[in-house]
Amino acid sequence: MPVTYRPACEVAILGAGPAGTACAIALARAGVGPVCLIDAARPDSVAIGETIPPDARLLLGRLGLLPAFLEQGHAPCLGSCSAWGNDTLGHNDFLLNPQGTGWHLDRAGFDAFLRGHAVESGAYLSKGARLADAAADGEEGHRLLLNDGRAMSARFVVDATGRASAFARRMGARQVPLDRLTFVYGFFDTAGAVSRSQLTLLEAVENGWWYAAGLPGGRLAVAFATDPERVTADGLSRDEGWLPAALATRHLAERLEGSRFLPGSRIARVAPSFLLDKVAGPRWLAIGDAAACFDPLAAQGIYKALEDGLEAARLIATALDRGGELGGSHAEAMRARFDDYLINRNYFYGLERRWPDSDFWRKRQQRTAFASAA
Repeated sequence: MPVTYRPACEVAILGAGPAGTACAIALARAGVGPVCLIDAARPDSVAIGETIPPDARLLLGRLGLLPAFLEQGHAPCLGSCSAWGNDTLGHNDFLLNPQGTGWHLDRAGFDAFLRGHAVESGAYLSKGARLADAAADGEEGHRLLLNDGRAMSARFVVDATGRASAFARRMGARQVPLDRLTFVYGFFDTAGAVSRSQLTLLEAVENGWWYAAGLPGGRLAVAFATDPERVTADGLSRDEGWLPAALATRHLAERLEGSRFLPGSRIARVAPSFLLDKVAGPRWLAIGDAAACFDPLAAQGIYKALEDGLEAARLIATALDRGGELGGSHAEAMRARFDDYLINRNYFYGLERRWPDSDFWRKRQQRTAFASAA
């Protein structure tokens, strides 16, 4: 894939994940350019697989990528099952969904697929660079300084830097926190697995909840969501602490039967939940996790990123036609969506009442709004 640089562009997109690349592709389809896509990802960074719902088919279709995506051969996801609120395993499958199945993504392959199509659409890609500083440049837009010393100008800036919110925070935005989880992932080889389920699994336990989803190459990603302090207290940063905890579950342990744990494969990731108090300003806007991070329980990360990329491109194209101002609709839409997320998040955490003395569940059930977030 060619790596290029342009010191001046119509739109600079900071971040080349699903939100940023979707925005670049949609801008090209709208005839907007040149577009500069700044990819800060390190070559050795690990992309953990995720599941996307059947309705993502509609977004990929709007990007003009659905046939090419289907040719990638991502593993189908037939739905989910969960033990939440009681010991019984309930099922929610996609059998009646008019869009068909979802997918267990090869995340690294999916991200590369989107970057490739962004470049093919005409975006200038700078890999391994990240934002070091930024300043408004009057009616001309913004001046950006990258960490390798290069400077560039852009009429519009899209912050797609994920939970760093790198540009928005330099423009004075503040992340208003709701919650903060730590996810500790481990990986299994399922060649000898007894279960061949293609369902995502959730299982609540006293100090958090477990998640399992299939990955390419016959692997299974398993993650435990808990409070940061429990990772140290329960020894979850070591194989000998994390693996016995996984095997002490009821339904997850059955799913793991016959699978082989890959020693040393654990990865810890922070999972904050927040909304920016300012998601847009003069000639800039934040999208995806840069604008609002949801609890992974919502399972909306990639879908939300693709949707935001499409909408940001529409707003920018409209602003260019109308003299350059973005208007306030983006902020209104982000707040409305976060409010909807809060309702669903609070409902699902409120269902689990089996451990009334658990700090983990008590915190989740108390943090129902920004005012009560710690």
